[in-house]
Amino acid sequence: MHSAIVIADAVSPVLESFGRLHPIMVHLPLGLVFAALVVEGARLIQRRPSLSAFTPIALGLAALGAVLASGTGWFFAEGETDTSSLFWHRWLGIACAGVLIAVAWMAIRAARDTVNAAQITPIVRGVLLAAGLLVGWVGHLGGDMVWGENYVLEPILEAWNGGSPSAGGADGDDATGRGATAANATGNGDSDADKMAFYTSNVLPILQDRCYECHGNGKHKGGLSMDVRSSLVSRDSDGIWIVQPGDPAHSLMIERCLLPAEDDEAMPPKGDRLKATELEFLRTWIAAGAVMPATSAAAAAIESSGVRGASVPDSRADRSGPTNAAKSRSAGLPVLSDAQVAEAAALRGRGINAVPVSVGASTFAVSIPGGKGVGDADISALIPIAAQIEELSFARASVSDAGMMQMPSMPFVRSVRVDNTALSDVGITVLLSRTLEVETVNLVSSGATDAVFTVLG
Repeated sequence: MHSAIVIADAVSPVLESFGRLHPIMVHLPLGLVFAALVVEGARLIQRRPSLSAFTPIALGLAALGAVLASGTGWFFAEGETDTSSLFWHRWLGIACAGVLIAVAWMAIRAARDTVNAAQITPIVRGVLLAAGLLVGWVGHLGGDMVWGENYVLEPILEAWNGGSPSAGGADGDDATGRGATAANATGNGDSDADKMAFYTSNVLPILQDRCYECHGNGKHKGGLSMDVRSSLVSRDSDGIWIVQPGDPAHSLMIERCLLPAEDDEAMPPKGDRLKATELEFLRTWIAAGAVMPATSAAAAAIESSGVRGASVPDSRADRSGPTNAAKSRSAGLPVLSDAQVAEAAALRGRGINAVPVSVGASTFAVSIPGGKGVGDADISALIPIAAQIEELSFARASVSDAGMMQMPSMPFVRSVRVDNTALSDVGITVLLSRTLEVETVNLVSSGATDAVFTVLG
């Protein structure tokens, strides 16, 4: 019997594509509502008792645009981390669509009922003003989610505060940002200075070059800010650690960096894959406790202080992450031999990505890429390294239930992905039977039904 975290929320490709129209749709109600406001504001100043002929048309199109923006936005946000900004942006957007439908109906009625237009027009203009404020606020929340807080005013605030958006730095932290959060995460306050210097010299440049475009400097796509420790060192909406101090092998950040470039979840999504040295810097930093400033303001203070040149902390001697059955079972394995690493390298010739979970590790992370290049016929190639596999991904792979019958025993596997595959309950059950105690199973857009949960219970 397996006890696992199961990820089973699915969005069809059609709805996902529909959701990606959201950045286009949001501009329609914004432009039309504010155009109607300008027109009616001018008519109010001129003391004209009736609405412009433009206003009912503009508001009707704005209401339609708001409905489309709400619909696309709902699916566009699927899979994103639930945050308060997303909650308010989503539901206020739906409320906005309702208000615009109401004011459009009122404007059309006022245009048709010329007898009572003088009584209806002030009401329409008042509701239009409220709708404009609501549309503006919803748009502001959406902009904050994409570009970060104070994006428009940031240059002015930086100039006002002497080069930093926040003159005060991190709340409750000293200039190094090395408050209780960082110290407690490592469990070793004496060496925090060296670990902070290692982060500044080796990890921060990687994050700035490859991650901050979407997840730093005020931008927090998907609710993730990689320059804020409380956001980076946390669990996602599925309960999986983004960065788990002391355990790089089971940090989602490392898992995404190891995915092949063609995988939709691979990080960084653009450019070359991270170099082996860069990956090792990230693993070493996480293994040593993921010490970093609490906020980006504190990071800027450390960087400007010239802290550089720290030695690399021991990535295996200072692990403070929690232990579990699978981890304790694999802990007794010897370090991967050159022959085993060579066998894994040979798999790449067949299109299978198999890499050690870290330098000096005892296990592999294996990913079967999507597309038709790799399939059932290649599964048997995993046999030589099956006893050393710790992470296994079939995401988007062209594998079948029959192919799962060839799977060898994998006693140390901790996470399995079968999302976006044709595997049914039969194939998934067979696959899980080859493991001892999987912790995480991703079933998104697979052929799984509720019946498979009896195996995972």
